[in-house]
Amino acid sequence: MNKTSVKFLKIVCYVMLALIPLWLIFYGVQSYFVLTTSSGEGVINWDSPRIGVKVTFFVLHRLAMLTMAGLFTAFLINILRYLKGGTIFSHANVVLLGVMVIVLPIYSFLSDNMSIACAKTEHFDVVLTDNVFLYPLVALIIAFLYKIAYDAAEEQRLTI
Repeated sequence: MNKTSVKFLKIVCYVMLALIPLWLIFYGVQSYFVLTTSSGEGVINWDSPRIGVKVTFFVLHRLAMLTMAGLFTAFLINILRYLKGGTIFSHANVVLLGVMVIVLPIYSFLSDNMSIACAKTEHFDVVLTDNVFLYPLVALIIAFLYKIAYDAAEEQRLTI
């Protein structure tokens, strides 16, 4: 393994692990203001007859975001853990990438449609953007490439 590349990978993993809590703190603060400000101007309108739909959508979005943060954190920790043993590709990360491919379109759909939860009016449109399709397809390709690399590394390890 190229030592410079491994060192750079470790740095990137540590930086990302430091940024994930900031991401969670940002969403926590944002959630507080969205839930406690009742002006109806870009936050949940508590007087809405559709408050159940709005709050459910908001909670589902936050749960999907926490799931993605947890999966990504586990992925990065696995990379760092397996690098110590001299392995780049692990079966655990193959599984995590597969789960991310499933969760990512759900998270993308909920993110694209947060206006449902925060709309001032009772009318809202469901938005279906390319994020729901494009990001999961890219993640699926990366997951397959990672799986192929894992299988090749495992085969090479067994032949030695």
